[in-house]
Amino acid sequence: MTNASDIITYIGIPLAVLGVLPIIYTAINSLITIRKIKQSLRHNGLFEATTRSSLMSGVVEVTLPRFNITPLDREEDTEYWKLNRRPSTLKGGTWTIFNWNSFITGSRLYRLQYSDDLQIPQAEIDLEELLAFLLDRGAVPDVKGLHMLRVSGLWTPTGTSLLLSPDTLFKVLKVSVPNDSDGVLSLRLYWNSAWDQRDPSQLSPDWIRLQIPVNPEETYDDALEQQPPHPKPTSIRFRLSHVGSSVSISRALWEQENKPLASSPSLDHLRSGPASNWAPSIALALGLSKSLPLYNHHLDNFLTALAIRDTVPCGVLVTLGLLDESEAPPWETKYDPNEHHYKQHSSMMAKSSTRTAELSMSPELAQIARRKRQAKEFNQFVEHSRMDREQARERRSKRQREAVGSSRLDAVSVTNTALKWLRTAKLVDKDASVQSIVETLLVDLIRQKEHAMSVCNVLKRWREWTDRGGMTIDDLEFLEKNKVPLCNAACIMGLFREVCTKEESTVALDMRECVQHWKKVRLG
Repeated sequence: MTNASDIITYIGIPLAVLGVLPIIYTAINSLITIRKIKQSLRHNGLFEATTRSSLMSGVVEVTLPRFNITPLDREEDTEYWKLNRRPSTLKGGTWTIFNWNSFITGSRLYRLQYSDDLQIPQAEIDLEELLAFLLDRGAVPDVKGLHMLRVSGLWTPTGTSLLLSPDTLFKVLKVSVPNDSDGVLSLRLYWNSAWDQRDPSQLSPDWIRLQIPVNPEETYDDALEQQPPHPKPTSIRFRLSHVGSSVSISRALWEQENKPLASSPSLDHLRSGPASNWAPSIALALGLSKSLPLYNHHLDNFLTALAIRDTVPCGVLVTLGLLDESEAPPWETKYDPNEHHYKQHSSMMAKSSTRTAELSMSPELAQIARRKRQAKEFNQFVEHSRMDREQARERRSKRQREAVGSSRLDAVSVTNTALKWLRTAKLVDKDASVQSIVETLLVDLIRQKEHAMSVCNVLKRWREWTDRGGMTIDDLEFLEKNKVPLCNAACIMGLFREVCTKEESTVALDMRECVQHWKKVRLG
């Protein structure tokens, strides 16, 4: 008969073995998983990682470092323009495509059961530095994506593109799954080596280069004059930055053949006085008109409003001799052009009648009548002259009032009128454009040329009469003494108007607000 020991032998032992098999399987699987994880970590250069596993539960714990990254130095580090030779193949490691300055700021613990679940922590980076770096390599903003991020924040849909490839066909930077971003914006990066078309010879974002007009009779900088022999600069480069909410000019450098010289121009006059309110905005407008990557900056709202409003009366331009009467809508009172001739004719007829009467008088009476007539004519001449001067003064005053109160022209018409007059007066080349005129003015403004400073005074006056709702006679008399600066200022206003309607203006506003809101982001 079968006894209890036989049951234990034939049934109990196999059941016990079957019960242990899952544990054995879990332990073996854990060993295999941790081996694969270690291999993957070594392959991706993560030697700082630590691993440990539980054979009973099969859970592998991996502690990985969390990095804070910044772009390399553009001028000194050649790796800035190169791709990483061994980018990470793990999830969350898209930031390893490029070479960075990196340092460990903490660690992240992952509990894994499968090697395929292995990922590395997203790197933390300053959003403004990230955008500047990618724009420097040739990426272009995605207008809709940046606006979506600006208005939606963390609720921006995953996959929303912020930057596009130079050919605008691929997403370079897009919103990613939050994962462990802890309420911080999470982004994902992609780049192709074929897109690397830029090099150190090209200016980085926020920098502008201006060509210095050739004029052998001028010196460019007192500091250069004091260091003979000195090279003559052919261009100037400077950087736009922000002071609070306003754009400013900083770090200007003289250049020869696009290579920086040892000396740099003084910018003190651009930090105070009339030029401080206009030079940075003029530089920004000029850069945007050339489609330079100045997406972190945008024109102040008051400039946008100033540029799109009709602010210059047509009568003022006619009065100043800048616009032909036939090209302007009717605005002044018209007088009979023969009025003066009628008065002269009447006076001559009266004189003729009196002289005829004198001929019929005796010599004594004729002499007396002649004296009375001459005295009367003299008094009449004095009175008529006074009345003519008074009438001319009244008509001039009335014409000025009508001029400043006449219908206003839009910025485009004013700019075209000023440009035509400057060409006709041979103050600029016959083929000079608004952009070239403004560029020359900006160079002269940096070099503290007096005529460029006077343009800033006109722009200041322009803003004042716009803010008060209209021009006054004092403004008209001021412009009569500053006709050439007015025409130059009109070219600047035309440039403001042009860039206000460009797409880059809206992109800059969206990008600036995104950068201000998201100081740090997670990239992976």
